[in-house]
Amino acid sequence: MVRWREVITLRDPDGEIINQDSLGDDDTEVAFEILGRYEDDIATGEYKLVALESRESDDPIDSTTITLDAECTITDVLWAAENPDMDWDKNSPVWDEYAAVVIKNEGTIPSLLTELRWKGAPAAKLGRDDTVSYHHETRLPPGETTAYSFGQIYQTSGAGGSLDCSELGTEPMTVTAVVQVGPDPSYTQQIEYGGDQSCDLTIVEGSPTDSDSTGGEN
Repeated sequence: MVRWREVITLRDPDGEIINQDSLGDDDTEVAFEILGRYEDDIATGEYKLVALESRESDDPIDSTTITLDAECTITDVLWAAENPDMDWDKNSPVWDEYAAVVIKNEGTIPSLLTELRWKGAPAAKLGRDDTVSYHHETRLPPGETTAYSFGQIYQTSGAGGSLDCSELGTEPMTVTAVVQVGPDPSYTQQIEYGGDQSCDLTIVEGSPTDSDSTGGEN
């Protein structure tokens, strides 16, 4: 919120105007939405609020800067079958094949989770692609947030057939969180495949991987 008159502009770290609003006769404040479902990404860094006498004026009355930063890390990937006490939709007969991602934001502002990409997931091995992905719209405030998958990530059989786990050993699964502010974090989990048609899964280990520099951060 800013207490100035006339026109307030919001400028990104490159100095470009990304939003502006006029003050009415009785207004003393304006507010801008930084994060929104229709934005692709938001650059982190110093943003400047500039007060102008009018939309046609280039002479600032006053200005102030704010720093916007979000730094997200995936700290854990949880399999429903091993964590039955969490908030799974147990009305689904396959609830135990779902996954959850714990995301920690160590920045100063919220980010927004827009997609989870699961490369090398058991469910992906059932299909033609090596990755399954699902769109999300989950706010990531500073602190920890748990995002639940929209698909059966640990699925090993379906209408198209079943995995032959006798041909698989210990395989990596990497989940990448596509976020609106900051780089896209990833986490790799090692999954051991055993058995034949029953396809027993065992989580061996998991750890965060380097953030994707091509993600939300500009």
